[in-house]
Amino acid sequence: MIFQSPLSTIAFRQLSTKKRQTALTISGIGVGVMVLITAISLMDGILQSFLRKIVDNTPHIVVSSDRIRPLTPDLIVDSIPGVFFNLSKHVERDDDDVITNYAGVVGAIMKDTRVNFVSPVVLNDEVGTFGTMITPLKIRGIIPSIENKIEGFSTNMTEGIFEDLERFPDGLMIGSSAVKDFPVRPGDRIQLSSAGGRLISVRVTGIFSTGLNEVDNNCYVNLRLAQILSGLQTGQVTKLYVRVNDLTANTSIARAIEAQTNYMSATWEESAQGFMSLFKMITMIVYFLTFFVILVSGFSVANVLITNVLEKTRDIAIMKSMGYRSSEITVIYLVQGLFVAVVGAAAGSLLGFGMIEVLSSIPMEGSKSGIVRSDHLEMGKSIWYFVSASGFAILISLLASVGPSRNAAKVNPVELLRGER
Repeated sequence: MIFQSPLSTIAFRQLSTKKRQTALTISGIGVGVMVLITAISLMDGILQSFLRKIVDNTPHIVVSSDRIRPLTPDLIVDSIPGVFFNLSKHVERDDDDVITNYAGVVGAIMKDTRVNFVSPVVLNDEVGTFGTMITPLKIRGIIPSIENKIEGFSTNMTEGIFEDLERFPDGLMIGSSAVKDFPVRPGDRIQLSSAGGRLISVRVTGIFSTGLNEVDNNCYVNLRLAQILSGLQTGQVTKLYVRVNDLTANTSIARAIEAQTNYMSATWEESAQGFMSLFKMITMIVYFLTFFVILVSGFSVANVLITNVLEKTRDIAIMKSMGYRSSEITVIYLVQGLFVAVVGAAAGSLLGFGMIEVLSSIPMEGSKSGIVRSDHLEMGKSIWYFVSASGFAILISLLASVGPSRNAAKVNPVELLRGER
């Protein structure tokens, strides 16, 4: 073992003469490793939490009512020479804004064996009235038994029972983010305005929380009730939510749906592309700043070794005159750098572990404006955080040790002992 050789004994004795400086250098490396571990844990924890909640509680593919290819205009009359027509401003067809005959479209999508479930959805913005409160609400019409297989509402209920939504045709289930602005409870009745202007009374059946504000800002009702509120026919919906059994084939499935149905389909990766790009940029900035923390620690290691070389020049000359080779002198100072790095990395790993535990236990109030909401900081936990951070710190420290070690090996004992230097 290198730390048990005579060379290491000399290395440790030299370090012990600079106990305070050595301790400060070890502390610097430890703090750098702790910061790097904490940063990696935080970034990875947030990303994994986001991906986990996206995959578990949102559709993998969303089929919208937008057409890939425009609809062919209907032929009104045959062309008759000499006959003139008055043309009015074009009015878009109603079925351009909805998915028509959704049952047939669902059947076509389900022919792909890679698809698990397809849930028809009606999206509508309504105004809810409860007592003296009047609040805009995002209403989502669903078939509860199908949508539950996609968004997992039954496991995320905080109040009430999910099955009550399907049991009551006039039921409404509200998200935990929406209920902050519209404080209702299961059993309360509220008024929703329909597309025709009349009020429809609905009953609150439960409150859910998935941790995703995009979902928890919504209210869910039965599909037929949402169609009535939106003025749609029974065969019309605005979206189809698709869940697949192979996420690696997500993009190819979406393109196949577009080719088969002519409706635009977006995967969750495509929908979250903006967030992922922003997150990667923030992660790079954090790692870049942390790199300089470790780099400063490397300069501290170099400083300690340079000081030792300058103060121990005569000792080095004596050792070389006694038969120590230049390579052995180099090893002495590399051992010093390695020892300081290993001890600092070990201390930083312990501090990093403690910091992860402390930060993950601090309660916090989730924001409604963010993408992911949590009641605590999402910290990742993996042995690789400690291995990578410690390895990086040790590598930087060893590189910082190379210069002083080579300078020590270049000492000419004859010149020094003659007093020529």
